[in-house]
Amino acid sequence: MIGTIGLAPGGFEARSTIVPDTHGGNLDTPQLRAGTTLYLGVNVHGAMLALGDGHARQGEGEACGVGVEIATTTTLAIEVIKGARTVWPRLETDTSIMSVGCARPLEDAYRIAHRDLVGWTSDLTGLETLDAYQLVSQAGSAPIGNVCNPNYTVLAAVDKALLPDPTAAYTGVHARLRQHVAGLWEEPPR
Repeated sequence: MIGTIGLAPGGFEARSTIVPDTHGGNLDTPQLRAGTTLYLGVNVHGAMLALGDGHARQGEGEACGVGVEIATTTTLAIEVIKGARTVWPRLETDTSIMSVGCARPLEDAYRIAHRDLVGWTSDLTGLETLDAYQLVSQAGSAPIGNVCNPNYTVLAAVDKALLPDPTAAYTGVHARLRQHVAGLWEEPPR
């Protein structure tokens, strides 16, 4: 998995890569692995992508402050989605959509992730906000990415099988990218 990946923050702000926030950064979530699509909002011309902090293994929460740190060779497939507004990082796998919240205290990161996922779920399903809130509340999960960085990372996730069209997120980018990179790597056993 890649622990740190992000774009330049907006407003000419200089940030340490260890601080996860709306631009990405040190998200440190085991869900950010081969086969996962990451959606980030672009804040500056050229985006200025940076990544690193390879982990062979890391548990939820990164409780002791480190994973099994390794050097990696990473292959990325990147697609620019014009007109898409992504305030907080979002992840998509073959089975789930996830919103990322980064803040302290942990409860704030939890609320940010869930608020974003409720809105995203509402957009994808056509459900009213309160109905999407019930869906996420009753069928979602909330894995913790890290509790050791200046901002904590929490994900809010919902199974794509609950969506009317599991390929609808960002007009099917995840499926297109998965097909594009098919055969470039072998996914590790989970």
